[in-house]
Amino acid sequence: MLARHAGIDEATGQLRDGPDGGPRQLVISSDFYAVYTSAGKKASGLVNLFCWAHIRRYFVRAGDANPDQLTYWRQDWLDRIKNLYAAHGQLTAAWTAGQPLDDAQQAWDETIGAIDAARRKQMAAPGLQEPAKKALATLNREWDGLARHRDYPMIGLDNNPAERAIRRPVVTRKNAYGSRTDEAARLAARIWTVTGTAEMAGLNVVTYLTAYLDECGRNHGKPPPEPELERFLPWKASPADLQAWAKPPPPG
Repeated sequence: MLARHAGIDEATGQLRDGPDGGPRQLVISSDFYAVYTSAGKKASGLVNLFCWAHIRRYFVRAGDANPDQLTYWRQDWLDRIKNLYAAHGQLTAAWTAGQPLDDAQQAWDETIGAIDAARRKQMAAPGLQEPAKKALATLNREWDGLARHRDYPMIGLDNNPAERAIRRPVVTRKNAYGSRTDEAARLAARIWTVTGTAEMAGLNVVTYLTAYLDECGRNHGKPPPEPELERFLPWKASPADLQAWAKPPPPG
């Protein structure tokens, strides 16, 4: 599945060439799912950026597992991660404004350096509680993909926006006990792609789909021919259509 979506040759494990025939680079912002890690190790040009919200959760859970001894330890780590978000915010702001990144990169380097020093020191310390060891072990294992965010200020430190975007399809899939066939899964993916695209364009999904199905009805139950079909692509739709499709459907 990942190979097909990411354009990875399944035989070689490498990224397929770009449209111009040259090498491609692909950046994947994700959690620590082993498939992403494996692909990043095999494919030249594939960059893993791992999610700091996920690693933060490990420290929160460690503190919850042993609050008597790890409450302050957890808070120290949450403060370090909070500072890293602030440093990355400086990077993003400078990159967005087209400004030199030197000062923002220095702030990042100092902040990530403090995290690096703390993780190394604590992993070597005797008597560390087991929940804390597990959190630090995860941080160590995924360190390269977590620290690499420095070079990609245009990408957030976490993949929360992507996870929020797919939450409803995921919940629906769980409630329906998944898809029984590959074709059903592909159909669901197509539907959610269409509705997700409409929402990103600021459209009311029901109004938008109703307009499209009405057009199909006028075409004897078939999709409209291509010139008329392009009208329903949000990036090619007229301002009048976009305005109409953004409104909620009439009552009843």
